[in-house]
Amino acid sequence: MGALVRVPAAVLVEVYRGRKDDAAVDFAIKRIGRVVPAGQSIAKLAGRLLARHRLDSAHAVDALVVATAIRLGGGLIATHDPDDLGRLATEYPNVKTLAI
Repeated sequence: MGALVRVPAAVLVEVYRGRKDDAAVDFAIKRIGRVVPAGQSIAKLAGRLLARHRLDSAHAVDALVVATAIRLGGGLIATHDPDDLGRLATEYPNVKTLAI
């Protein structure tokens, strides 16, 4: 579709398992996207999102995904968990979620 795809590095923690499947993840990233590291500004924003919504660290990756989208100027987050990510992004109209 020609979309600009960015993958927060924290998401890779949830998908890499040290198996053959990791090669497919690497291929997809190389072909269609770029990995975005979670620097200090993204981490701070993610922490604030967790505090604002009274969520614990079990939602840290979700918060990092939303914070990354915010810092990149907005975007569409494709996710299996649109409710939690949508709630974290609720105050940012330029960040939307798409259930996949």
